[in-house]
Amino acid sequence: MRSIFCFILCMIFPVALLAQDTDAFYLHEFNIAPQLGTDIGGAVPIPFGSENRKINALPRLAPSIGFALNYTYRYRWNLGAELTYKRIVMDADARVSNQKFKGKEALQYFTGSAEMHMAFTLLEVPLYARYMFGNNRQHSLMLGGYFAYNLSASFESIAKKGFNGPEPDVVESLITDPMVMDFSAVLNTWDAGVLLGYETRVYNRVHFGLRFLMGFKDIFIPRSDFFDYKMYPMRGAVVLNYDLLRFGKQRSYAKK
Repeated sequence: MRSIFCFILCMIFPVALLAQDTDAFYLHEFNIAPQLGTDIGGAVPIPFGSENRKINALPRLAPSIGFALNYTYRYRWNLGAELTYKRIVMDADARVSNQKFKGKEALQYFTGSAEMHMAFTLLEVPLYARYMFGNNRQHSLMLGGYFAYNLSASFESIAKKGFNGPEPDVVESLITDPMVMDFSAVLNTWDAGVLLGYETRVYNRVHFGLRFLMGFKDIFIPRSDFFDYKMYPMRGAVVLNYDLLRFGKQRSYAKK
């Protein structure tokens, strides 16, 4: 994945440097743009505060790759759609109380310190409206939503120190060696939510953007009862794209 990321980045910039600015634009124009980026974030527990848990999240960067399709139907307005392959990774240190998990023979409850590791490999489809402003429509504000399908997902909690038992607050054994609690089987396969964004043209056809995405769906399946809280996807994204292909019907010129 990293080699693909570097290869496309090396291909985009030489082409961008050869491009020239123009005041002309096309109404009813379609743009197809390869896109690279990364996401920072993961899943946030709701409600945020609880006496039974304390979580310190440690997001990790992972590359994303895809393309965007934009349609300009007004001087300052267009519609956009994207298809992106990405990987979301987040680690966390946690202090939990009576965390239910499936032991070797029966349900167990763990209290103590643990490390959490989440990873989601997904296909994401954002849909949005874009309002362009500034000189030659250089800046853009974006509002829309997204749908994501998990190609693979994992969620493990590794108990480091504490105790577990067959009932809440019952000490059956002390944790002296790392113990893995795997919740991957109860993760949802899809997500949908809202998207907010800002984008600016840094050089002719090259655009740099910031996105905020918040999911409306719990990452766990409805019948899961391992957690007394829900976790919703929430992350920021940084993207870089290049308008590789442009085709339209009605030529016009930028307003001074």
